[in-house]
Amino acid sequence: MVALLNDIGCSIDQDYPTDMHAFLAMIQEEQKIYDTVFSELIRQVTVNMVERGEVLAEIRRRYGNMFTKIPKHVKHLHTELIAQRKLNRRLSEELMRSKETVADLWTELDLVRKHDVEVTKQAQDAQEKLVSVLTQSDNTDEILEEYHKLYKMQRERLEEAVRKCENEKKMWIDAASNLALRIGQEHGMADLSFLQKQENSRLRIANHMIVIISNTNDSEMTAIEAKIEEWRTRVLRLSQTVIDEDHNNIETLTKIQRSMKLVLKNLTVNEPKDNIEQDHPMLRAFHLFDVKSLSEHLMKWVEHITSVAIRFTSDSDLVFHEEITAIRKIAEQWLEGGLKLLHRNEKSTSSKDYIPLTDVLSKIGLEIEEWLTKLEARISGEENVASLVIGLQNQLEDRYTAFSARDFDKPLPPLERTALKESLVHWTEQIVTLSNTLANTCEKEQQKVPLHVENWVSRVLDQMNTDTDVRNEENHKLHTSMNSWMVHLLVKSGREKPSEAWDHEFLQLTQEILGFNLNLTRDAADLEMISDDNKSLREELT
Repeated sequence: MVALLNDIGCSIDQDYPTDMHAFLAMIQEEQKIYDTVFSELIRQVTVNMVERGEVLAEIRRRYGNMFTKIPKHVKHLHTELIAQRKLNRRLSEELMRSKETVADLWTELDLVRKHDVEVTKQAQDAQEKLVSVLTQSDNTDEILEEYHKLYKMQRERLEEAVRKCENEKKMWIDAASNLALRIGQEHGMADLSFLQKQENSRLRIANHMIVIISNTNDSEMTAIEAKIEEWRTRVLRLSQTVIDEDHNNIETLTKIQRSMKLVLKNLTVNEPKDNIEQDHPMLRAFHLFDVKSLSEHLMKWVEHITSVAIRFTSDSDLVFHEEITAIRKIAEQWLEGGLKLLHRNEKSTSSKDYIPLTDVLSKIGLEIEEWLTKLEARISGEENVASLVIGLQNQLEDRYTAFSARDFDKPLPPLERTALKESLVHWTEQIVTLSNTLANTCEKEQQKVPLHVENWVSRVLDQMNTDTDVRNEENHKLHTSMNSWMVHLLVKSGREKPSEAWDHEFLQLTQEILGFNLNLTRDAADLEMISDDNKSLREELT
């Protein structure tokens, strides 16, 4: 018997990977022993009595069937146990994910509640302030109306007093002038009257030319400001539209990226490790659910990426390009007008003050062109934006079309699962690149360029107003000096004898007036200087 057991290998010890494998091997080994022993007993009993041999053979057959079924049932129980553990793990993961989602929702709900409380408090405070203001508004309106009446009355009185002072001043000036001229004639100074008339004429002509120069600059600057306002309105509206679309597209791409990362995590964590997990009915339902949810995700991704790609695949970019062309034309018009205005004033006596303004305007022109070029590039989808978006759209559509044609009653094969995970990694990388490119919006130019234009306009207006004030001040200063010289001449003529100092003072004053007249003529440049009676102011001034 011992030799027989040694022949069938029952005395050999072997190592097994798990206790379950050792248990199954032990059952198979015992089955061999029982089968061998029963066979020998049946052979020996059958020699003496056939009937007893048949009974033992039947017992041997039943024991053999029993030992054959035990490993199958044990394997089945082991498989069920493993599947149950994996099912519990999958359910635990889903439960943890649900808890995280609920926690995020509670956090958002708490933020919304806090915001609602804050907004409600602000609304109540605003309502209380409004009630307080409305309560005091009646009294405030009455007080304000009384102040308006008092201000109007005081202003009328002051205006009347100013008119009387001006009239009185003019009367005394005329009386003093007539008296001075009469005294001059009595002392043999007949030319004094002529000189006084010439000076008044010069003052009037110079004032007229100063007004024409100022009005011309103001009218040109007003036209430039109107063009600038039109340009600013249209370019800011277009730029804000493009920026809003970029922000919306970034938000959409972020949603797609977040969803893809979640799907990639599910595919990695819930990937079947063996055939038991792949084919077990309790886990198969989860794998089929993953397939259906993946189809829904692909459909949503296609819809989202299509909303991003519509700018580059529709005719809306043509409208944007036409608007940019119109905006660029308007900018060229007011830039050209500004340069023309500055170049003309560069020929004036204040040329050194206008040259820096010309340089600033040239830089503004470059900034505007850079801004519009960036808008064109963003609308056209340059910087590889359009190709990336359209390429990603085509990839998602192809994958969705192929995935929709599959049998949803079958789980993902390993090869298809691996290919899909690789595609998800590639898609997320493309989305990151797209988001980084779209994040470089035109917000910086939108804030900077209009501010530079506004500062330039302010500087030009200040400079032109300063030039006008300087001309008026110098003109009236020379007029006062000439009148003072004539008054001093009358005063001195009665007490002193004429001297060369008088002539020198007159010549110096005359040179100053001639210099001012030449500068004023230079400031007028190529402007038309015609008086009300159609005479050339330049000729009359010289």
